[in-house]
Amino acid sequence: MLFEFSELDWLFHDTEDIESFLNRIIDLIYKHMKITGCSIYLIDESSDQLVFMASEQTVGETGRTLDRQKHHLKRDDGLYGKAVESGKVEFDSRKRRIMAVPINRGQMPIGVMRLERRRRPFKHIDAATMRFLASQLANILENARTFMMDAKNTGIEQTYSSLEFNTQITLQGTGASPGPAYGNSFTLDRKRSFTELRRLRFERVYTYLELSKAIDKTEEQLLELQKGVEENLSDSASLIFTSHLLILKDKSFNNEIKSRIITGINPPAALLAVAENYIKLFAENENPVVREKVEDLEDLIQRIFANLLGDDIAPVNAGGRIVIAKSLYPSDILMLASERTAGILLVSGGVTSHISILAQSLKIPMVILDFTDLLKTDKPLPIVLDGESGRICINPNQDIVDEFQEIAKRSRKNERQPLIEETVTKCGKKIGLYTNINLIPDLEEAIKMNAEGIGLYRTEFPFLLRNSLPTEEEQYSIYKQVIELSGNRPITFRTLDVGGDKVLSYYRDYSEENPFLGLRSIRFSLQNPAIFRQQIRAILRAAGNKRIKLMFPMISTMEELRTAKDLVLQSFEELQEDGESPVMPEIGAMIEIPSLLAILDHICEEVDFLSIGTNDFIQYMLAVDRNNEKLKDYYIPHNPSVLRGLKMIADVSAAHNIELTVCGEMAHQREYIPFLLGIGIKNLSVSTAFLHETQQIIAGTHLDEARDLADEIISYSSTYEIERRLGIQ
Repeated sequence: MLFEFSELDWLFHDTEDIESFLNRIIDLIYKHMKITGCSIYLIDESSDQLVFMASEQTVGETGRTLDRQKHHLKRDDGLYGKAVESGKVEFDSRKRRIMAVPINRGQMPIGVMRLERRRRPFKHIDAATMRFLASQLANILENARTFMMDAKNTGIEQTYSSLEFNTQITLQGTGASPGPAYGNSFTLDRKRSFTELRRLRFERVYTYLELSKAIDKTEEQLLELQKGVEENLSDSASLIFTSHLLILKDKSFNNEIKSRIITGINPPAALLAVAENYIKLFAENENPVVREKVEDLEDLIQRIFANLLGDDIAPVNAGGRIVIAKSLYPSDILMLASERTAGILLVSGGVTSHISILAQSLKIPMVILDFTDLLKTDKPLPIVLDGESGRICINPNQDIVDEFQEIAKRSRKNERQPLIEETVTKCGKKIGLYTNINLIPDLEEAIKMNAEGIGLYRTEFPFLLRNSLPTEEEQYSIYKQVIELSGNRPITFRTLDVGGDKVLSYYRDYSEENPFLGLRSIRFSLQNPAIFRQQIRAILRAAGNKRIKLMFPMISTMEELRTAKDLVLQSFEELQEDGESPVMPEIGAMIEIPSLLAILDHICEEVDFLSIGTNDFIQYMLAVDRNNEKLKDYYIPHNPSVLRGLKMIADVSAAHNIELTVCGEMAHQREYIPFLLGIGIKNLSVSTAFLHETQQIIAGTHLDEARDLADEIISYSSTYEIERRLGIQ
């Protein structure tokens, strides 16, 4: 690779403004491509022109002269316009001395780069290299284009460092949970909010009675929020407000406040002083569970202050608003759901998969955007957010608001529509379309939509959303609800999948240098056989006389699979000895680790079914942390190795007559479904939000064409060739 990733990373740091960032790109291209000329043009949608942004003449370094004169081209003008229109690298002639490289964000054209050489022609490797660079830079160039065009149109020269968010701004992020959202922003930054509380100078002396009423009102609000969680999420009722309520009831906490007030300290100042003492004690405790109470206490104190001083001074309720946050815990998502948050904008640039999955389950639209400046805003901003496309608009005009309302209307209409009775291809072949569920609301929605069954029930969420390990009886209660609601529909339970980014903080205070390569999924269960058997017993008891499917995640060796099966058998026999009459489940394994490919024939002899978790399969096949924003362009589902691995799994499963399901993100992505059907996948399992669209894509796919497509794609050895064939930009 000519461009080292560290160099690309360097482009984004310590630049004073957008133009200096563009100039760094020019310098980088000069360094590697041995060229004599280079320019960057970005599309101005308002004038439908290509606007000159930077060239070797504007860099002002290495002896070049500054030339600030900017000129425009028509969008369809000559070589540059041809590259924008075709989405392909274009050359001036057979001499190939000038190369126009399109810059695309997904399917959207953003601009074009021009490269020139005096003597040596450009080769295919040069074109491939520049397409790689353009794809790496597309996201930031899209945002650069937005800000520079806004500055041009408004006469305001804005930069990232001085952005005031006083004009309409459109940004492109990554969709994490589908759905439209509109509302004023609400910044969730407890550390910053609590620091601001410390700076307050109280205008008057409050009475103890006023403080007491504020505390009572806070307790009422917390109980109401907890009630909402219990009613809507009974399967994962983690009592997330328990810590808050226990602190309010703590005698020593209240007595300390009273004693300070008696000495003449203003009640809000007394509350803050006592809270800070407790925060210090919690933060220094060796027990991780106690340390986690710091955030609970900070949140609680802000709620009390909001009731004592007014919500404008200490805002805490995110109801109907777009929450802007750097990071969130599962309990935060539950809290925001109970407050009926409109949407979430994560601005750290990366998101843990379970947060995204939880937001989908709770139907909270969410977008990820690497832009922490939004955390610095002091006033609420009106924001339109599309959790599917990843696009957000700050200070939207009425046309955009009207468009949002139309999207929201269509989204609500689609939610109410049941699926067609059977999912069939264009040529009439039946395809199994199942749903992935995490919480009871997912299952209820799937039933309303007439889903065939549950292809993946993620059992870890009741573990993640609690403050302690759920007992066998608590798990039994949850699984019983799932079994009863599912009725005659088939259901696949995936055993506990924690570790990596899904940490049980109450289990053990340990940290791992490489958590995704550490104690996670089946490894955790096998190292904790008591926890594993407890879960298996709860599932088998809940199933009663229904034969469910039981699936082990992240199997990497035959020994793991056989040990897990032995523990299931032991649990089965224990229940029989206890007088129960369990039914032995079908046993399956998730294929996520590439090591299974070499022994897949033997694995098929040990299981009743298999399921491909494409998210982790891609991650481990390519050695890419899928939650690392800096590596997002390396996480490529259509990498030839990934696609050939999928075909191998499909072929071996078919040879052994083993049922195979794909349940990762690829299962609902339009560009990959024909390929999956073409290699012989007969079952897909997707989130409820994608059921309708997936069924429609399947209905428009002819298997003969899909097989031809798959055969052609499998023959390619480069990602670029596959992208060109699938139309992926």
